Amino acid sequence: MFAQSSKLPNIVFLISDDHSAPDLGCYGNPAVRTPNLDRLAAEGLRFDNGFVASPQCSPNRSAIFSGCSPHTIATSRLHTPYPDWETSFVEGLREAGYFTGAYRKVHQGDAFNKRFDFYRPRGAAFQEFFDKRPSGKPFFLHVGFSDPHRPYRKGAFSPPHDPAKVQVPDFLPDTPKVREDIALYYDEIARMDSECGQVRGLLDRYGVAENTLVMFMGDNGMPFPRAKGSLYDPGIRVPTLACWPGRIKPGRAAQALMSAIDLPVTWLAMAGREPARKMRGQSLLPVFDDPKAELRTAVFAERNWHNTLDPSRSVRTQRYKLIYNAQPRFPYRPASDLERSITWQSYLEEARKPGGGALEARHWQLLEPSRPSIELYDLQQDPGEFHNRATDPELLEVRRNLEYRLSDWMHQSYDFLPPLWKHHPSNGVYGRRDRI
Repeated sequence: MFAQSSKLPNIVFLISDDHSAPDLGCYGNPAVRTPNLDRLAAEGLRFDNGFVASPQCSPNRSAIFSGCSPHTIATSRLHTPYPDWETSFVEGLREAGYFTGAYRKVHQGDAFNKRFDFYRPRGAAFQEFFDKRPSGKPFFLHVGFSDPHRPYRKGAFSPPHDPAKVQVPDFLPDTPKVREDIALYYDEIARMDSECGQVRGLLDRYGVAENTLVMFMGDNGMPFPRAKGSLYDPGIRVPTLACWPGRIKPGRAAQALMSAIDLPVTWLAMAGREPARKMRGQSLLPVFDDPKAELRTAVFAERNWHNTLDPSRSVRTQRYKLIYNAQPRFPYRPASDLERSITWQSYLEEARKPGGGALEARHWQLLEPSRPSIELYDLQQDPGEFHNRATDPELLEVRRNLEYRLSDWMHQSYDFLPPLWKHHPSNGVYGRRDRI
């Protein structure tokens, strides 16, 4: 462990809007231009298994502030304001002596913005926070970007990305319209990356970079079909970076499963504060010191109301993923911004062509009239989550174990959905949870 300053460390949290893990240069995508975030990763730690609590914007952000699953604090529906009776890590940091501030998108309601000592909407200069922070006090700064959220317009970044060079995920058809849409998505990521560079530049200018943890994370997956709003990895696995000079050794990567609910627990630990009893996250400090450290054996996520009601839950280990669709009779229904996108329109156009045009067999899954109630994937053999093995006899024990674990989590976190397994009154759990 590196020596730490006796002063409490500052914390800067940068959060992008609708951004999947592969779409940074440091995650192996050579087509998207993200020099500032790539430098952040090179100077710090990259989490290869960073997951959100929900593939929806405001529910997942509420999980970051509360350290709880969204349904635990009644914020599972999109745009639900943060309850005024629920505490957040912001109060804990302020009690520890931190000056707290936020820019732009917090997405927890106007009343919540008043919990910060300093708040500014879009258009305000980042420098203002540093000018107004009290001398000698540690600070926490939240910067919520609106990129790369839709709608997209040309001109977000210059020079623009070339559609011919973008990487089309295998869950999308490779058509000219899809490539054009991805190029615009990359443009907004690049614009956001440049603003991340501005914030880091201010840390250097004000002489506080050496005692500041900078963390970056996406709020949910990319705004494309089968990503944002879904519990497949493109919807819940997001880029997650941490840089803390003198504490995190540079240029390393962690494979530990981490969740958005771990962030507030970590920041409170840095401030010497105990997490609230309701918080379910774990401190990332052990991983900061040793990227090989393990945090947990599974992460959980939920999807509820967006513009349609689609209650679903998932449990993911390093190897397996189980998804529970509580309304399987409904087909896949993209969120409204995805439904209006040129990618989804291209998807439907290809489906109407003889032979399905550019659609491969895996692409037709989104057009089925219904879905299975249980989906089970072996991520080692099927990282794209295209082959549902819920009825495979070879994985029956895996399925049962994950159903037990998911049901236990639903019960312990006060979920409003009925679990897959009834609560077992004799031992307080649903079954074996430690074997997968």
